[in-house]
Amino acid sequence: MEPTLRPMTASQVLDRTFYLYRSNFILFMGIALIVPALRLVFSLGELLILGKPPVPDPAQPDLRLFQELIPRFALEMSAGAVIFFVGSALASAATAYAVSAVHLGRATTIAESYQRVKPVFWRVLGLTLWVFFISAWLFLLAYVILIVVGVGALVITKGGRPSSDNMGLAFALLGGLLVAFLAFAGGLVWMVYAACKYALAVPAAVVENLPARQAMRRSRFLSDGSKGRIFGIYALTILMSVILGSVLEAPILFGHNIFTAAGQKSMTLASHVLLQLAQFAGTALAGPIATIAMAVVYYDQRVRKEAFDLQIMMQAIGGAGAATGPEAIQ
Repeated sequence: MEPTLRPMTASQVLDRTFYLYRSNFILFMGIALIVPALRLVFSLGELLILGKPPVPDPAQPDLRLFQELIPRFALEMSAGAVIFFVGSALASAATAYAVSAVHLGRATTIAESYQRVKPVFWRVLGLTLWVFFISAWLFLLAYVILIVVGVGALVITKGGRPSSDNMGLAFALLGGLLVAFLAFAGGLVWMVYAACKYALAVPAAVVENLPARQAMRRSRFLSDGSKGRIFGIYALTILMSVILGSVLEAPILFGHNIFTAAGQKSMTLASHVLLQLAQFAGTALAGPIATIAMAVVYYDQRVRKEAFDLQIMMQAIGGAGAATGPEAIQ
């Protein structure tokens, strides 16, 4: 039996996560390269075709500049969403399989990890989209309210109407802003809770070959009573990722003082390319950490709730039982 299959504290989960990452660095970084690589290709193509993004001057607003920025922003958002969801589904599934293999003492490769999760890719993609919608619906509602408030503000500021006619609309807009603020605040709390609640859904879908709905139900069961621990592990791994990315990007950003409009305008095309390369390196290096940690937590919760270590031991000495490790994926 693999000696790591024992109940672990949060610090031991993190130790195990970084041990797996260090000892299988090429494997996990190679799997995680898909999302940052696609983002880099898109960003460099955008810079090559459209040039540097225009920088608005707050002191001298230019409506034409904002009209130019809106289509570019829409393109970045739509392409970024496709890259994120498709790439993350594929990379997270392959990472979960790879962690399942090496955590249980079996070697695997980048090619094998991707090959073995091909049958469950669309299932994991649907699962990823559904979990995102469940987690973010309050944020989406807040954005819709803000758009409505923005349109109403344009109506109020439109000339030619007595201010008394707009008094009721102004109070309605203030109420809309309050509702949007509450939706953002509530959405943040709910998103954290939902992320912890469904954090183990992808490992469950990959390792146990479960349909999306059953994988979500499985995650709810396994995470029950441990959401605080999952949140702590998530928070630490995300903080590490942010710090690593910031360290790589800081020399470029602070070198141009990008917190001012003049500093942003001073960035050359070469500076934008270097910034994209720094973001690529930071995402590639830090990207696998949270996914590896959640896969380790998945096994830890199975040990705690289902005596998974005893199941493995019984299989090792010839006991009956279905495969529940990475070999379960056909």
